[in-house]
Amino acid sequence: MKTYRGSCFCGAVAFEADGDLADGTMRCNCRFCRKMRYWEMRLPDADGLRVLRGADALGETPRAEADGVDMHHKFCGRCGTRLWTTGNIEEMGGRFTMVFIPALDDVPEAELIAAPVFHADGAHDAWWDEAPETRHL
Repeated sequence: MKTYRGSCFCGAVAFEADGDLADGTMRCNCRFCRKMRYWEMRLPDADGLRVLRGADALGETPRAEADGVDMHHKFCGRCGTRLWTTGNIEEMGGRFTMVFIPALDDVPEAELIAAPVFHADGAHDAWWDEAPETRHL
């Protein structure tokens, strides 16, 4: 387990997250993730994220209200950088926190390249299943 530091582009928001890219990452084929180019690392402990500064600058994409899925996508309200997602989906093991990998600071390129990627079939609300096509993700 490592502690990663992350931030938004403008520096208004900074955070720490406990996890390990070597344990796997996720990309998803749902409409939201395709548009946002989401690439996330699920934290082993949903409470493993700490906001260091900028909680007042956070915005949230209103996905939960739009489709009834308990997912909350956070971003910097000043520069728009995607930061993390929290939620509670029984089929995904309950409560979770996933950080947006491009928001992590100072991760060596070799570690990013080596990180396994699971391509989830969120387009069919089956995040636990492999997406049938991944070349566009």
